[in-house]
Amino acid sequence: MAGDRGKLGIGGLVAVLALAMADLAWGQASIIARVTPEAAGLRADYALPELVDHFVFQEKVNDVRADTWHVPDDMVLANGELRRKDGRPFQAFTVQITPDSAPRDRRYPALTRIGDGWQVYGPYFKAAEGAAAVRATIVAPKGWVITPSARVLNRKTGDDALPLDGWAFAGPADYVTKGQPTLVVAPNVEPTLRADIVGAARSATQLYTRRLGVSLPVAPTLIVTRVPQFSMGWQGDTTDGPAASLRFFGAGRSEGSEGVTVAAFVDHEFFHFWNSRLFHSRDGDGEAWLHEGMAEYAALLASREQGARDEVQVGRELASHLTGCAVEMREKGLGVAPPRRGSGVYDCGVLAQWSADLKIRKASNGRKDVFDLWRGLFEEADAHAGAYDGAGFLKAAGLSQEADDPLRLLVEPGGAERWPALVAALNGLGARVIQTRSPDAERQQTLYHLMDQVCQGRKGYYGGDPKRVKLDTESRCGVLNGDPIIDSVAGHGVVTDALAARDAVAAICTTGGEVPLGLDGKIVATVACKTPMPQRPLAWAVEAWR
Repeated sequence: MAGDRGKLGIGGLVAVLALAMADLAWGQASIIARVTPEAAGLRADYALPELVDHFVFQEKVNDVRADTWHVPDDMVLANGELRRKDGRPFQAFTVQITPDSAPRDRRYPALTRIGDGWQVYGPYFKAAEGAAAVRATIVAPKGWVITPSARVLNRKTGDDALPLDGWAFAGPADYVTKGQPTLVVAPNVEPTLRADIVGAARSATQLYTRRLGVSLPVAPTLIVTRVPQFSMGWQGDTTDGPAASLRFFGAGRSEGSEGVTVAAFVDHEFFHFWNSRLFHSRDGDGEAWLHEGMAEYAALLASREQGARDEVQVGRELASHLTGCAVEMREKGLGVAPPRRGSGVYDCGVLAQWSADLKIRKASNGRKDVFDLWRGLFEEADAHAGAYDGAGFLKAAGLSQEADDPLRLLVEPGGAERWPALVAALNGLGARVIQTRSPDAERQQTLYHLMDQVCQGRKGYYGGDPKRVKLDTESRCGVLNGDPIIDSVAGHGVVTDALAARDAVAAICTTGGEVPLGLDGKIVATVACKTPMPQRPLAWAVEAWR
C-alpha cells in the first residue's frame, strides 16, 4: 500500500537540468532539490546553478549518510562531499534516501516511515556554508500535506516547499490533527499510547510555560510512529520548526513503554523546546550533560507533578542516575573531559541538576527550586542571543569551593573517595541516600566486560524490555556480531536477575572459563572470558530526594 500511495499523482519525470530555470520564483542562484516519494523512500533530484567538481553537504554525519543516502554508481559520497569518480564536473545529481536501518545515539535519523508517509530530517539536504542556498520542493501525491510548514507554494510547479530547519512530515492529511500540539500519528500507534502522549504533551506545555515564564511562540508539532523492525525501547528528538519525534520500537506496546515511561519521554522532549530551541546551550556537544540533564530532570519533576511518578519512583530514578554517573565518569569531572555520548550524558547531567535543586531549596528555605534557577538562566541568556552555558549554570547554582558542595565534587576530577563524599553532601542538603547494589549498574558492567573480550570499537546495548536486551555489536564483536537479543547470561536473567548474573560471570572469568548468553532457553553465543571482572560498581538507593 505504501508503494501505491507513493506513486499516485507524480506524473512523468522532469529533466533535472531544467529545474533551476523553471523555478524563477526562487532565483537563478539557488540550488534546487526536487524530492519525490517512492515505494522505498525518497528520491532527491538536485539541480545546481553552475558546473562544479564537487558538492559539499552542511552536515557530514558519515554514519547516517553511509546507511541512508545512496548516490549513483558513477559518484562517491564521503565525509559529506560528493564527487564524480572520473573527476569530471557536474551540474545535477540524484540521491536515493532510504529509512535508517538502526537507531543511533545522539544522531537524527534521516528518514522514518510514518504509515504511508515519511518523516524527513531537512538539514541533511542543505549545502555547506558559502554555497548557494538549497530550495527543496516535494512532489507529493494528492491528499498529502507537509507539516510543520509555512506552506510556501511554488507557483511555477505547484510543489510544496519542504522545510529544511528540522523535522517535517510528508504524508496523508488524515494523519494530522491540528491543535496544541499539532499531532501526526501513524496508523500503527495504539490508541491508548496516543492518548497517553497527548495528555503528557499538554500537561508538560502548561507546566513549563507557567514555571519558566515564557510561552512557545508556535504550537509544537509532535510526530509519533512505531518502528516494528527495531527491537525494544524508544527514541525521541526535538528539532527546530518546532517539531518533536517520538519513535517506539517493536511490533506492539510492551510493559517497558507504559504509563510513567511515556509521560517522562514526552516531558523530556518537550522541555527541549525551551532549553534547546527558544534558548540553547552555547556548547551543545561539549556540554551535552547540561541541556540533556536539564530535560531529564525536568521530566522527573513534571511526571511527579502529573501523578505519573510518586516519590519512590523519583528516588529510584535518581539512584539510577547517581550510580550510572559514578560508573561512567569515575575519576573524571564535568569540567574536565565530560561525557559526550551514551548514558553518562544523562546520568551526570541529572546529578548536576539534582544537586543544584537541593542547594537552591535549602538556601531559600523551600521557597524556590530548580525551575527558578532555569528561569533566571534563560532570562540571562535572552540578553546574549539566547545562549547559556555550564559556567553560567554553575554560577547560578552557587558553585563554591567548600568541601561539601556536591557540584564542586562533580565538576572537579577526583578519586574513588569522591563518590561517598558526594553522597554525604547530598544527604547534608536534605536527601537520604544509602549504599546498595544496583542491578542496572551491574548489568552494564557484566555486558560491557563480556563485550570487551571480543569487540573492536564501539559497544553498547538497548534496554527497555522487562526481560531482554539487544546488544549493539553490528560486525565489531566476533561471536557477538549481528546485534543479538539475549535474556540470560551464565544461566541468570540479564534483566530479571542481574545481580546473580554478575556474580556468576565474575566466578567464570576468575578461572578464564566460557560464559553462555541465551534467549528463550537456547544459547545464542558463548564468550571466552580471559580477564577477571573488576570490582562491583558503587551503587546507592535514594530513600528521600529532597
